[in-house]
Amino acid sequence: MNIRRITQKDAESVMRIFEQSRAFMRDNGNREQWNTDYPGLEEIEAGIEKDGYVVVEDEKVVGVFVLSDYDEAYEKIKGKWLDDEPYGVIHTMASGGARSGAGQFILDWCLDKKENIRLDTHKDNSPMRNLLAKNGYQYCGVVTLEGRGERLAFQKTGTGS
Repeated sequence: MNIRRITQKDAESVMRIFEQSRAFMRDNGNREQWNTDYPGLEEIEAGIEKDGYVVVEDEKVVGVFVLSDYDEAYEKIKGKWLDDEPYGVIHTMASGGARSGAGQFILDWCLDKKENIRLDTHKDNSPMRNLLAKNGYQYCGVVTLEGRGERLAFQKTGTGS
């Protein structure tokens, strides 16, 4: 697997991954996190212009995510972040189940690029919460995302925090 910036030609593959991820979430008791409109073409286009990436294996897109440098929503947390250092944020991470290990690959790649990672997930997203726990991400509290409600916030630093 490798990771590269998302391009317009990836839109169809990414939309398919989003659909597969929605179905997986519903099948695993998470009916609230992503709806039929989110994520969608608007998020893909924003990723093309800014911080979107795809995971590719054998020339096939098997995962997608955004890695940015900041999220305003993270300024207010019901809880406490591990530190106040600059951080990277992972959003809209999905693999659709097409390739086992894609989520792990994304987390490893992001931590290699940014030594301090924050991210959030829905309380009902137990597969993601399990992946984060397995990788040493620490629960820090609750953040509120505009239009999407409360999310559980996690952080990991490359220094072992």
